[in-house]
Amino acid sequence: MDAGGVCRLAAFDDLITRRGMWRRHTPMAPLSSVISSREKAKKYGPGWLLVDGSDETVIRKAELSFRPSKCQAVLLERLLGACCEVYNAGLQERRDAWRIQAKSIRVYDQFNQITFLRGVRDDVLVWGIGPLRGALRRLDEAYGAFYRRCAAGLTPGHPRFKSRRRYDTVCWDEPTSWALDAERGLLRIQGVGNLALSKSARRQLARLAGRGGTAVTLTVTRGRSGKSWRACVGFKGVAVAKTAPADGPDTLVGADRNAIVTVALSDGQLLQMPAFLGEARDLIAELQRQRATKKKGSVAWKNLNRRIAKAYRRARHRSDNWARQTARDIVANYGVVALEDLKLTNMMASAAGTVEAPGTNVAAKAALNRKLAEAALGRLHHWICVKAEEAGRRVWAVPAKNTSRRCAACGHTAATNRDGPRFVCGKPECGHTNHADINAAENIAALGHDCETAWQTVGRPPMVRLKPRLRRRKADNQPAPAPPLAA
Repeated sequence: MDAGGVCRLAAFDDLITRRGMWRRHTPMAPLSSVISSREKAKKYGPGWLLVDGSDETVIRKAELSFRPSKCQAVLLERLLGACCEVYNAGLQERRDAWRIQAKSIRVYDQFNQITFLRGVRDDVLVWGIGPLRGALRRLDEAYGAFYRRCAAGLTPGHPRFKSRRRYDTVCWDEPTSWALDAERGLLRIQGVGNLALSKSARRQLARLAGRGGTAVTLTVTRGRSGKSWRACVGFKGVAVAKTAPADGPDTLVGADRNAIVTVALSDGQLLQMPAFLGEARDLIAELQRQRATKKKGSVAWKNLNRRIAKAYRRARHRSDNWARQTARDIVANYGVVALEDLKLTNMMASAAGTVEAPGTNVAAKAALNRKLAEAALGRLHHWICVKAEEAGRRVWAVPAKNTSRRCAACGHTAATNRDGPRFVCGKPECGHTNHADINAAENIAALGHDCETAWQTVGRPPMVRLKPRLRRRKADNQPAPAPPLAA
């Protein structure tokens, strides 16, 4: 073994023995679709092609809620604790290797070191090596994001150690050490047992399996309350159900999104998301006032925490359902959808500033940020891409600059053109008037037409697909079969 390998092994062995990071537990009583991102999308004309609608199969996920028994909940908590230890130990090893020899460690090197736990921490291996590799993969993705931020000149944010209370997700990148029986409604996890799924979960699994999907990944997450659990099963090879748009395959619509009118279409439609979180805010504020009078950590304090989490969760589910249905209706009517390339992170940045240079209009900006969060503009963008990929549509992201200030009739651009919700062209010989958001949607549609023309001019090249995340294997080494379900 080379010097770097000795360093890594020594650092990991140091965690196992001297530092006590791998201490033994006492038996005291827990995939998103492969859609081209904005960074990976190719540019044609003024915009970027996000979805081209040429896929025959897609990757989809099924989100399932389940209620484990008391014994299974304890085992799941212990599984989360073991993965948290692996994550922290892997992070410590990387920090020590860089501090001692200024060398980086690959995730596959850490995968290989899991075998050294045999005979030392057999209680950690009781769940198989799949979730342990998932924890190390999660650490590797955190470092990848850290390096990307460094290269982009952003605040780096080095990966940090995690406490057991805040480590609430365990994932399997391969169909090993877990199995799924959609007909019987059972999810088996090695070391935990059979988890019963609800009828709605069975229907969801049967629908994806009926379209040819194969379950390949699993993620189990503990809810904020600590009592609820959910699983996310990733399916590959799900056949798409391409349909003809109601208004023709080449019809294009522009969509303008903002905090006041959630989405305005270039055909004149104005769609507004109901204020689900605003309706729940009074209840949440009252529950928070009651919680402030309770002793932290008491039974009453925990119960109020669960009620607050439930109110937030219900509002989030209702807004997600609205975004999903709205995206489905938009995609069903048009063959091409053009969206603004909104920088939501920048739009929702705080205006507080620093002590030396405090910001202005901080309260107004905070209220605007709350409105933007309630509108869930990013969620609507996501569901439009998902529905378009399944229906065989195209989605373009076009620059948002001046779309609200430019006249859709003559092209005159000025800040004075917009008068609140109305758009009035300041050019005397034009005088075009319209709803400001509809005018912006028409400008977005015009940019979408330019993108379509540029894309067709170069021969309609296919979109660049993201490669699925797979573990490296030898060519002659086949994946281990999934464990059989208990009778």
